[in-house]
Amino acid sequence: MARTLILALGNPILSDDAAGWEIADRLRPRLHGRCDIVIEKESSASLDLIPRLGGFDRLLILDAIQLGQAPPGTLYRFTLEDFASTIRYSSAHDLNFASAFALGRQMGYAIPADIRIYAVEVVELRRFAEGCTPPVRNAIPGIADAIVRDLA
Repeated sequence: MARTLILALGNPILSDDAAGWEIADRLRPRLHGRCDIVIEKESSASLDLIPRLGGFDRLLILDAIQLGQAPPGTLYRFTLEDFASTIRYSSAHDLNFASAFALGRQMGYAIPADIRIYAVEVVELRRFAEGCTPPVRNAIPGIADAIVRDLA
């Protein structure tokens, strides 16, 4: 049975940056009982995560993004290949997803073959506030529905 790690990134006191965590909270009761799925929350996407990916065939990353190309609450679906052109190793303290996973593979860590990034367009990422802004909060149930469908 393929194992999936759902990794929600964000900060619960930075308004919309909590979107990944809030999506994970919506998914937890809906995926309860699925022994093939593990849901975790993290505040940063650092190299510390790489050793924890072993044993998983699929990784779903839930995060906030601010591209300004679509209305707040829009769900973007990316693969790791979408970020291939951003791989760089300027510093181990400043690695993006693609760089961290490429470095992890080079170091011999088991990295899931199937990595999907679910990012929700947000309004505010730097304002201290608990809870997402209304357009993001209102989109979260539909985003959770889409993820559950993708996992079926």
